[in-house]
Amino acid sequence: MAISNDTGTFCPNVLTEHAPTSPLGRPFHGADTDSSFQLRTHNDLASISMAINVLTGILANSDTFRDLQACNVAAQAGEWPLPPTCVEGVFTAVHYLSRYAESLSYRLDEVNELMGDDAT
Repeated sequence: MAISNDTGTFCPNVLTEHAPTSPLGRPFHGADTDSSFQLRTHNDLASISMAINVLTGILANSDTFRDLQACNVAAQAGEWPLPPTCVEGVFTAVHYLSRYAESLSYRLDEVNELMGDDAT
């Protein structure tokens, strides 16, 4: 006969002040702890690019669902369209994230040019 063990494993609470995590349990990019401006900027650009891609995917899924709804096609569980005000808000977020990424890349180019001039 099998013996069950109802005891739980003790796991102390771990403070995440020095290692913040996302709601999904994955660590954020460590851009704030990096000392190099170029490395921080590259990390920021990669994070902004990821955010833009995710938001664009959400908009595409919402648009596809809205098209399926218009054709009276049954949707899969978990599909939903965004309300029009949310769609406009997400488009605005994508627009301003893109502008911010562009300004960061210009600033990074300027720093790279200055550092290239110092090396010669």
